[in-house]
Amino acid sequence: MDIQLFIVILIGIVTGIVLLRWVRHFFSRSNNSHCGGCNMCDLPKLKKEEVVSK
Repeated sequence: MDIQLFIVILIGIVTGIVLLRWVRHFFSRSNNSHCGGCNMCDLPKLKKEEVVSK
């Protein structure tokens, strides 16, 4: 029973660390879109900048 408790606590700590790292990464990235997915929202802006610079 003690080994099971130790394993459950260890899995909980590891899961907590992984979740905290994910949350920190999600809020600290500089070029995040509103949905957190692809960069399709930024493509029209990039094309306008490309046309202006030419």
